[in-house]
Amino acid sequence: MPLIESEEAIIGRLGELFRNSFAPRLEVGIGDDAAVISGIDNKLVATVDMAVEGIHFHKDWSTPFQIGAKLTTASLADVFAMGGHPKYLLVAAAISDSNNSEVITELAKGIRSVADNFNVSVIGGDLSKSEKMALSITALGELDADPIRRSGAKVGDLVYLSSLPGLSAAGMAILNRGLDRPRYVVEAHLNPKLVKPDNLIKVASAMCDVSDGLTIDAGHIAKDSKVSINFVSEQLIGATDFKDLQELATELNEDVFDWILNGGEDHFFIATVDPTKASDELGIQAGLVVSGNGQIMLDNKEIKKSGYQHF
Repeated sequence: MPLIESEEAIIGRLGELFRNSFAPRLEVGIGDDAAVISGIDNKLVATVDMAVEGIHFHKDWSTPFQIGAKLTTASLADVFAMGGHPKYLLVAAAISDSNNSEVITELAKGIRSVADNFNVSVIGGDLSKSEKMALSITALGELDADPIRRSGAKVGDLVYLSSLPGLSAAGMAILNRGLDRPRYVVEAHLNPKLVKPDNLIKVASAMCDVSDGLTIDAGHIAKDSKVSINFVSEQLIGATDFKDLQELATELNEDVFDWILNGGEDHFFIATVDPTKASDELGIQAGLVVSGNGQIMLDNKEIKKSGYQHF
């Protein structure tokens, strides 16, 4: 029989699940009308992400644990991209399943699996019944310096990637074909692993989370900074992970550069850096900021195709 609990019982159990020591300034948490946080002296960073069944995930592919973990990754990556330190999460979930208790518990465990890695606390949220599952996460963080904005890139800056994008797109290609190999590639799409870009945060003139595709997200920086960005294929080919990605693309008759430039949902980071601050510790040097008006190029040729857009 499906396990069905009342909303009050579920909220009580979630309060226990998310109770931890990561929120010393939390005066009121889950269970009241709203959370209360005291003693915020720094700048506040706030962002919200939503995932909707059939658009952002498929329940045939993703478990509730993976859905919760992936959206948490997306939310925290946005805070890191601003140079911030995520502290708190607010979660709203619409659940369609009759076995609501099991689904909500697994969603919560997935959220916490990522939040715990970065000492982030879930402090409240909302639950609703829906014909399709949907999940929304609001992340709150702090800045102890000026925010890293998309508008800070300068002509002559070097372009860095925290890691080589494309693995998530490869995972989706495997899932679309009904294959189950290699599993780590599938996991890169279903539950991408987030790494805080500490070195880039220290030196970036502009930065963005790679979520909609490298071309689109680089385009955000280029347009806001009133410059253009030229990626260099030779530098991308020289990345550590390129060979494996190329072999997989060849096997599946896909274009590896399409995965890299337009795949999205890797939740790595693209940043521009003054050449005087460049170092091998920053990641993959992938291109150069040049004069222009928002164009994104590969080897000096404008890229016409772009990544995922909702509208």
